[in-house]
Amino acid sequence: MALFGLSKKAATFGLDIGTTSIKAIELAPGKGGYVLKSHAMVTLPRDTISEGSIRQPGVVSDAIRECLARAGITCPTAVISVSGRDSIVKRVSLPKATAKEIEDAILLEAEHHIPFAIDEVFLDYQVLGETANSMSVVLVATKKLKVLEYVAAVEEAGLEAVVVDLDAFAMQNHYELSNPGDGNEPTALIDIGAAVMKTNVIHGDGSIFARDVPFGGNNYTEAIAQSLNIPLDKAEAAKHGQEVGVEWDDLVPAIESASRELSLEIQRTFDYFASTPESERIGKIVLSGGCAKLAGLEEFLASSWGVPVEMARPFGAIECEPARLSDTEQQEVGPFFAVAVGLGLRTPGDKPK
Repeated sequence: MALFGLSKKAATFGLDIGTTSIKAIELAPGKGGYVLKSHAMVTLPRDTISEGSIRQPGVVSDAIRECLARAGITCPTAVISVSGRDSIVKRVSLPKATAKEIEDAILLEAEHHIPFAIDEVFLDYQVLGETANSMSVVLVATKKLKVLEYVAAVEEAGLEAVVVDLDAFAMQNHYELSNPGDGNEPTALIDIGAAVMKTNVIHGDGSIFARDVPFGGNNYTEAIAQSLNIPLDKAEAAKHGQEVGVEWDDLVPAIESASRELSLEIQRTFDYFASTPESERIGKIVLSGGCAKLAGLEEFLASSWGVPVEMARPFGAIECEPARLSDTEQQEVGPFFAVAVGLGLRTPGDKPK
């Protein structure tokens, strides 16, 4: 089982275990790159996964099986990912060294940068660049309990998790595939899920800053429910524009309030980024995740930050038969599948050494 990776190779299949849904996608090599073989999404009951922890493993495993059945995926090996505050990503500079020397140095560096006990985490790294005397290295640590919890749910569904990545890097995988050479300015990839907002700032040779914060679509739902004094399930449906007896205009104050909180969280993330040696002006924001589809959010963030904001199109460089996924459907469901597509581009042993 491998943790972490920035790969662009075909994989087994990508399995995104989100807070409110399971997404599965299977890709195959094509003449010009990749072909979509199948995909599916299954909704999870509320609180099945809470605060990043799987509260009902059996429900998750059943949902995984249902998702694979809908997609027609029979491959038993999955590429999965995790997110949240149980993972830490740091970019560090090390003296130029051999692979063995780097591994020893990573252990020493981790003690300075990782706020967890070393024996409680899986450690991994990626060399992003070298000079005559130094190396730029991304250090990743994720709590073992978090990884093993998700792996156990996958195994209970009758599968094997052969690669474990981070959501932030899966986002990068699909973006770099669809936007080759788009590295003139730093780009902030922001995936807003139900409970966690993942940010990965990329530039040139890869990720230069990554941070997860506990804010997402659930915050909007709770704000609506509290403002209108309605149940959470009704607030969730109203948020997505469903007919539940709530006028959209009545939602606007709560949505605007939550959007201001979201903007503040992004501001904090950008402030952290500004304090790093790699800090540069961010030239573009690319949104993904279910919450990114919220009406008006794209325009709100563009006006707040004064930089272009666009929606992720993870299927943009993947050949999709219209009968399987039309252009309109790609735009509609693309933001939901950003992480899953990025995972679908991974394969065991693909991490460069």
